[in-house]
Amino acid sequence: MALIDNLLTLYKVDRQVRSLQSRVESAQIYLNVQTKQMDTIAVERAENDQQLMQRKANIAIVETETGSIDSRVEHLREDLNKAVNDKEYKALLAEMNTLKDRRKAFEDEELLEMSAVESLEANATEINTRDEERTKVLQVAQNELQTRQAEIAEQLAELEKERGSAAAVIPEDILADFDEIADDYEGESMASIEIIDKKRKEYSCTSCSLHLPMETVAVLMGSKETVVKCGQCDRILFLEEASREALSPTD
Repeated sequence: MALIDNLLTLYKVDRQVRSLQSRVESAQIYLNVQTKQMDTIAVERAENDQQLMQRKANIAIVETETGSIDSRVEHLREDLNKAVNDKEYKALLAEMNTLKDRRKAFEDEELLEMSAVESLEANATEINTRDEERTKVLQVAQNELQTRQAEIAEQLAELEKERGSAAAVIPEDILADFDEIADDYEGESMASIEIIDKKRKEYSCTSCSLHLPMETVAVLMGSKETVVKCGQCDRILFLEEASREALSPTD
C-alpha cells in the first residue's frame, strides 16, 4: 500500500482507539473532580476541628482563671472579717472589686468563645453532611470508571493491536508527526480536500476551509507517497477516491 493509504488506515483506527479511550477519560475526569472536592472537604474539616479545639481550650483557660478568682475572692471575704483596721479593710475590698471586674471580663470572653464553639459545631455537622453526600457520589464515579474500563477493555486491546500494526509500516519521522498532530486535534490528524469548483480549480481543506493552491492538489494526484500538510491547520491532506476520480483526466 502507498504511504497515504497506510496513513489513512492508521488514521481510522487511531480515531477509534481515541474514541474508546475518551469514554474512560471522561469518567476518570469526573472521578478526579469528585476526589478533589473530597480533599477540599477534608481541608475544611481539619481547619474547623483545629479552630474548635482552640476555642474549647480557650474556654478551659477561662474556667481555670475564673476558678482561681473565685478562690481568691473567698479568701478575701474571710480576710475582710478579720481586718484589724479601716485601711486594711479598704485594701482588701478594693482587691475584691478588681477581681470581680476581671471575672466579668472573663465571663464575657467565655460567652464569645461558647458562641464560636456553637457555630463551629454547627459547621462541623454541615461539613459531615456534605462529606457523606460527596462520598456517595465518589463511589458512583468509581463504579462508573470501573464499568467503562471493563466494557472497552477487550475492544480497546484489539484496536490497539491493530493500531500498532498500522503504525509499524509508517516511517518513524512521519509517524511522530502524525501522532503530534493527532494529539493536538483529538485524533483529527488528517483532512480531505474539497473540490469547490473543478473548472476554476478551487479547492479547500475540509477541516479549516483554507483555500488550497492547485499545486497542492497536483502533488497528491501525482503521488500517494508524498505527505502534504494544510498550511493553516497543519493536518495531513488526502484526496477521497471519489475526488481523485473526479479530477482524473478523461479520455
